Amino acid sequence: MRSSQALLMSVVALCLNASAFEPRVNYMLQCMGCHAPDGRGEPGHVPSVKASLLPFAKLPAGRCYLVQVPGAAQSTLSDAELAQLLNWMISNLSATKSNRFRRFTEAEVARYRRTPLVQVTAARKALLKKATGRQP
Repeated sequence: MRSSQALLMSVVALCLNASAFEPRVNYMLQCMGCHAPDGRGEPGHVPSVKASLLPFAKLPAGRCYLVQVPGAAQSTLSDAELAQLLNWMISNLSATKSNRFRRFTEAEVARYRRTPLVQVTAARKALLKKATGRQP
């Protein structure tokens, strides 16, 4: 009995670690708990991604930020899966719809992901000001 339970737990653990899901499912599993189904976040606690994804994706520092934000950088997703997820989010959750943006690549995610983002709020405010020309 004990060995069959151990085997079952091993199989379940392997399945959970093999996060080879489509980006929409990865959003549900990795992001939706905080950012909500439509990316609106939780005012005062978790920022909305709707207005910032596309503008950030157009700025070198914004691209770096999107990868280095703790929820992305520390997720269990591979670099390729995180790139696919970010591309899906930009295409599907942005307030401004556009497929005309430079898509994230596995190599780009790998390059940015290894450096932690310490001042998350300050970096976001600076990027919002740069992307929109307004103080958040």
